[in-house]
Amino acid sequence: MNLRRAIATLSSTLVVVGTSIAPVLAADGKRDDGDEPGVAMSTTTAILLFVLLPLAVSGLIALFVMAPGWTKGAKDSLQGEYLDDPTRRQIEN
Repeated sequence: MNLRRAIATLSSTLVVVGTSIAPVLAADGKRDDGDEPGVAMSTTTAILLFVLLPLAVSGLIALFVMAPGWTKGAKDSLQGEYLDDPTRRQIEN
């Protein structure tokens, strides 16, 4: 039974891999009409765009989410470890 399952898994995997690499094997290196490759991207630019820029955006979002908790007004309005609605807070005379 395990041999039959292994053969089915292997054949399914080969079919999927074979269909996904078929377009690559069909490419003969000729340029298509209207195909204009651009200038190659440098390693520094690639690292900047795909590593540093997403980290900067994530850090900025984290800053915007955590910043309200750093203010005195937010700390004063804590009730039960959650920020309460300041519009519903009772004002003492």
